[in-house]
Amino acid sequence: MTNHELQSSEFYRVRYSGALRQLQDAVFSEVYDDYFGQSSWITTADYDRFFSMLEVARASSVLDVASGWGAPALRLARRTGCSVVGIEINQEAVASATALAEQLDLAARVRFELRDAGQPLSFPDGAFDAICCIDALGHFLDRDRLFAEWSRLLKPGGRLLFTEPIVTGLISKEEIAQRSPSFTFVISVPGLSERLLGEKYLKLTHREDLTHTLADVAKRHCAARVHHSAELRALEGDNLFDTFTTYRAVAERLAREGRLAHVLFVAQKPA
Repeated sequence: MTNHELQSSEFYRVRYSGALRQLQDAVFSEVYDDYFGQSSWITTADYDRFFSMLEVARASSVLDVASGWGAPALRLARRTGCSVVGIEINQEAVASATALAEQLDLAARVRFELRDAGQPLSFPDGAFDAICCIDALGHFLDRDRLFAEWSRLLKPGGRLLFTEPIVTGLISKEEIAQRSPSFTFVISVPGLSERLLGEKYLKLTHREDLTHTLADVAKRHCAARVHHSAELRALEGDNLFDTFTTYRAVAERLAREGRLAHVLFVAQKPA
């Protein structure tokens, strides 16, 4: 196993540990207004706004790519009445999300599966009315193949919604390493997603700059981590605590200085 793989393994061991989940609620409730269990750069108000952009109803089926603990997928199902399939590469996250769906009496409409979203998916053509991928596109290198697969899975008229980081200025090798300390992280360039979406028969309907929100959320993350530093250091260890805090601080700085953007895209498959 390479050093990067070891770092990645340690990151996800802590990231999806049961112990962290208990502490996370206390920490993240200081980060997000109306915290509901998310761990992204997205506010609760924006999540709800994004859900409305999907234009789904009770009969709709949605694919949530990189669903993590499952809180956004479950919130989407509760607010719209739709059915959701969440796919996630981490087994503990899938188990936790499945348990939460049962606890909320949503297991009949929301299920979570252990799948690598970077690989071809076994769902049939046109299986979903909508697909969303929040703050996870940076984990996938083959953007061209990914968009082609998502286009295949969407029904005619179906909508795709995703967020991604985009380089908008000079970023040093050290800053890139700090911004992505323990996992694969791919930063796109302006215009790439628009071009690839068009090539995959999806029409871009909305593009929105969320960079200011990223900077604000990153700042609040850092403050909350400092506030709970003793508990977090006990769980993560000093090295991971410093690494995780630095990566959020660097994200804020790059966003404030206009060198890294955070962008929302919505696209639709022609009817």
